[in-house]
Amino acid sequence: MSGMLTPLTIAKEALIALENECVLGGLVFRDNAPFASKVGATVNFRQPTVYTATVVSNTINAATVAETSVPVILNRLADVTLQITSQDLALEVVDFSEQFIQPALRAHAQLLDLYGAYEASNWAGHATVTGTPAAADIVQIGAVLDAQQTPSSQRRLVLGPITKAGYMVLEPFLYAEHRADGGRAMREAEMGRVLGFDCYMDQNVKVSHTAGGLTTGAMKGAGVAGSLTCTIDAVTSGGTALTGDVFKITGYDQWFRVTADATASTATIVVAFSPAIIGTPADNAVVTFQATGRDNMAFHKNAIGLFTAPLEEPLGGTRPGVMSYKGLSCRVVYDYEFKSKINQMSIDMLYGWKTMNKDLAARLIDQRSV
Repeated sequence: MSGMLTPLTIAKEALIALENECVLGGLVFRDNAPFASKVGATVNFRQPTVYTATVVSNTINAATVAETSVPVILNRLADVTLQITSQDLALEVVDFSEQFIQPALRAHAQLLDLYGAYEASNWAGHATVTGTPAAADIVQIGAVLDAQQTPSSQRRLVLGPITKAGYMVLEPFLYAEHRADGGRAMREAEMGRVLGFDCYMDQNVKVSHTAGGLTTGAMKGAGVAGSLTCTIDAVTSGGTALTGDVFKITGYDQWFRVTADATASTATIVVAFSPAIIGTPADNAVVTFQATGRDNMAFHKNAIGLFTAPLEEPLGGTRPGVMSYKGLSCRVVYDYEFKSKINQMSIDMLYGWKTMNKDLAARLIDQRSV
């Protein structure tokens, strides 16, 4: 066996491979717990600090400089276990990485990004892909983020493969590599900087929220500022609003997400939602619900976070290696299966995703049947 191929050496190589393979996981805020944890544990992680500016009258209001924390459930324990031989362990690190580590971490990255894509169902902000995708769609989702006061820097747009295909024939995307970025967009398989977004394609951003049957309705009575419920009439009796559905009230630059399932009766439905209403939408203002579609992701880096923690070293005669790097963590364990007389290598990691600020994110919903 090569003296270099210890579990700790492989753990280091694994994290480098994971960093290179992740798309969504590389575009978000990341943090790693400084202590070992277990699946299902709730751990407090640091989150980006946010300050509020105030107008000075006679005295200033000094903000306390302190990092805030966010509780995250570490609910994903992902594992790839491989059978290896003594001949495999005799390979050089580079060869072993190419044959075993990189394919294993590619599988980890795909699963990690897939779970991250589910976070979009928590967001209220939304726009839709038109029947024939157009650059105006990207402008519109940018306008949603503008209205939600999302900073214009560090904006990402992550498209699934079907939606990406619809936009790649458009001039802003087609000539992204001609911009003065030294060819970075094409070298790294990015889609380039387009209309205020760093654009990417992620094969794992393919999650579709299954919406209820409502399409349009009208406010029954004026909306109340600060309210988290409203009554909507002129809907189909028996129609449903499901948790995760999104809607907008015409004339108001605010978007809403349904927070509890509801069913319409006598052409009326009471809907619970977030965020709270700002202003007072008028009686009979048109309400538009969005149908089922692929949730592409537009967000600021600090909208969502990927949080990891080291796993404990197993008891017994196994040979572990635990390593953390750039907000990621993994464990590598060698073991021997007595019954089948084979060597095994496990690469596993513990993580959880969380939306930290819904105002910094929005869905670009692709409802096309392609």
